[in-house]
Amino acid sequence: MLDSEGRLASALAGQYRVERELGQGGMATVFLAHDLKHDRDVAIKVLHSDLSAALGAERFLSEIHTTARLQHPHILPLLDSGDADGLLYYVMPYVTGETLRTRLEREKQLPIEDAVRIAREVADALGAAHAVGIIHRDIKPENILLLGGHALVADFGIALAVQSAGGQRMTGTGLTLGTPQYMSPEQATAERVIDARSDIYALGAVTYEMLVGETPFRGATVQSVVANVLTKTPVAPSAVRDTVPPPVEAAVLKALSRLPADRFSSAAAFAAALGATGSGIRSSAVPGPAPRPLGRIWIAAGGLAAVLAAFLLGRSLRRESDTPLGHFGRATQVTSEPGLEITPDISPDGKQVAYASTDGTQSKIFVRPIAGGRSVPLTDDSASVETLPQWSHDGSRILFLKDRQVFSASSGGGAPRQEVPRRGGDVESATWSPDERRIAYVIADSMFIREADGSSRQIAVLLQPSLCSWGPPDLIACAAGNSFYLRPGMTFGNTAPSWIAVIDANSGRVTAATDSSSSSEAPRWASDGKTLFFVSDRLGPPDIYSVRVSAGGTADGKPERLTVGLGVNSFSLAADGSRMTYAVLTTSSNVWSQPWTGKALLPGERPTQVTFGQQTIEGISVSSDGQWLYYDSNLSDNADIYRIRLPAGQPERLTSGSTPEFAPDPSPDGRFVAFHSLRTGSRDIFVLPLDGGPVEQLTHTPDQEGFPVWSPDGQTLAFTIQGIPSALYLAHRNGAGGWQVRKRLDEGYWARWSTDGHALSYSTSLFGGGLRIVTIDSGPPRRLYDETAPGAPLAESSAWSDDGRTIYFKSHSASGAVSIWSVPAGGGKPQRVLELGDGRLRSDRYGFRINHGRLYYVMFDRQSNIWAMEVNQ
Repeated sequence: MLDSEGRLASALAGQYRVERELGQGGMATVFLAHDLKHDRDVAIKVLHSDLSAALGAERFLSEIHTTARLQHPHILPLLDSGDADGLLYYVMPYVTGETLRTRLEREKQLPIEDAVRIAREVADALGAAHAVGIIHRDIKPENILLLGGHALVADFGIALAVQSAGGQRMTGTGLTLGTPQYMSPEQATAERVIDARSDIYALGAVTYEMLVGETPFRGATVQSVVANVLTKTPVAPSAVRDTVPPPVEAAVLKALSRLPADRFSSAAAFAAALGATGSGIRSSAVPGPAPRPLGRIWIAAGGLAAVLAAFLLGRSLRRESDTPLGHFGRATQVTSEPGLEITPDISPDGKQVAYASTDGTQSKIFVRPIAGGRSVPLTDDSASVETLPQWSHDGSRILFLKDRQVFSASSGGGAPRQEVPRRGGDVESATWSPDERRIAYVIADSMFIREADGSSRQIAVLLQPSLCSWGPPDLIACAAGNSFYLRPGMTFGNTAPSWIAVIDANSGRVTAATDSSSSSEAPRWASDGKTLFFVSDRLGPPDIYSVRVSAGGTADGKPERLTVGLGVNSFSLAADGSRMTYAVLTTSSNVWSQPWTGKALLPGERPTQVTFGQQTIEGISVSSDGQWLYYDSNLSDNADIYRIRLPAGQPERLTSGSTPEFAPDPSPDGRFVAFHSLRTGSRDIFVLPLDGGPVEQLTHTPDQEGFPVWSPDGQTLAFTIQGIPSALYLAHRNGAGGWQVRKRLDEGYWARWSTDGHALSYSTSLFGGGLRIVTIDSGPPRRLYDETAPGAPLAESSAWSDDGRTIYFKSHSASGAVSIWSVPAGGGKPQRVLELGDGRLRSDRYGFRINHGRLYYVMFDRQSNIWAMEVNQ
């Protein structure tokens, strides 16, 4: 055993089992290891010893922490990093697919549609990283993995971490940051400042190679390659391959421009230039070489290996109907209605799908042809709540839950038939036996079987079993523990740990097919009863996994991840393995606005959406002149501070760090914006000048300070120190231009200034409680109303009327409704003014603002749609 391998194995013995060396690169040696805690294979990259010595552990690990925050479907994530007996290492998922380099060595030139698709996927990954200030610096075919034909970019930001940590100490290590054939001219000449356009150049070189079969610049030595990069112009791809479309050629040559200013300004612009014409490229009728199998994944009926890898990279699947997926067929969006279409079950012949459609409160079963057509309700009972459909094996009936009891109905529609007599409890899940003579169903923590003669018997007790599937011969798989699948009435999915349990239908014996280190859900059996497919969030967004199961129900080997970043909630397989259906959940929260008079909307008035995009917004504020909306958003993956000009401007990002920043509040004069950030490790208050000056850190403590709000004169900031209890503090500008924390006001949080600046309103419990007012510099706090009185609303956040006589506050009721209430500033009985949202859109974020006759608030929206995928046999 090599010395470094032995040291690594010994130092990491409690976390990883190091198995063998996989290879060496310019910066690191790669080892295959097994993650003992999560029962998964990983790749551990160990920096070469001379490089580790030059860097130093503390600085390198601090820098690499930034890259660990990247989460994107086309980026191979960084799972862990550390110092093992002096060896600096980082950990990534072990991917069994091939690299782009391997495919290029085999094929030399790729089909044009494949080259364009891979380039666009890498550009999508680059764009996400560039948005948070991370440059890859080493884009090359070796760092692009292909899984199911789609791209995953590896080693993202590692070169930057090495350079940032090493500084001038790197000169003695012999390390070259970048590969000459793909280096931009500015990188080849060691420019100190490298921006996103350098990555665009490298991707242009990779795309050129995929199309032409050679890199744009070559040479016998590194020096000659660099000289050609600096002095020559690449040969046009069409001169070598005349089938390259002119717009694709133009995009590649623009990306390879010698001057950064002549290239695309963003990776998204490069992708758009490729896709604007590349979308019309059609695949050849002759299939290319089949990708290498991705694991022991078999569906016995079809004898098909690795079919579920076709689900790879759900971001593209969500957006592009009928997207060609090469060897694996097509993904087609089946539903697109507002709200949630969930828990799809495909008919045995693969031609129809049954699913539940819910607005968050009510639910109905529909049946829809996959090839096109309208959705038809399974029953005509509009008042019932229907969930969890399951086709019979001959396709004639559908089992489902109606008002939490077990029914079935003809798949062509008709009156439902109750299959299980009511036992005094709500049914969580039901599944037919393979011969459809028995039904397994769950009430509370117990599983029962209804026998063919109509009698029922209890066979097992589990913690919250749900979404069960009965496979051959007599094994029932269920998710056990807290599950994250969507139910009517749920605002968010629950991601507490859950596991897949296998129950013997005859003996009631329970075995575990997965562990409970993450959430595993929605099991589905292969037709031979030897493989279980399931959904899990063990490596990020919910993806599809498989595990082999022995005759006794125990796992035979480790679960294998089959998709990356799909965000799937549930799925189903046709009997012959030729088609699959699945539900993809997307969530977003955006700012809405409506006229505000302190009363409900008048006839003809309606709320309007102010911000748009697949993002999460939590804190909002409006400038004192009503011209600007400030908010935090993760639109670029990291939570940053944005603003837009009202009523319908374009977003302008004000911060672009790698740590989350929230709760912006602009100063009254419009010169500054205050916010809280995690950039120092703990949560501190920062003030950003809007004229481009440096950001100023207001607090410097290990406490968790947050939610700053400016006084009307712009001289004081009120903020919260979160704790048990949370407390309100004031910070005041001193004569030297700095800040001084003046005093603690009271237990409370989410303060709001009165219009005259003499008082603050605030809530007194982190989870909703009383509403108080404190007058600055005089008198004790006073309670506005008795929140302990029966039916009294629990206040969250507040706002003052312009005349200072009324305070409005936001409150959640026990039923989940979110309302705005009013109470006199002198105290009194609260009155409900209006309710925000409906069954689909909910105002679950705490904040709201009233400004210049308008109410601003955040609405949370969930969308789930059904997709179908063809599998080419």
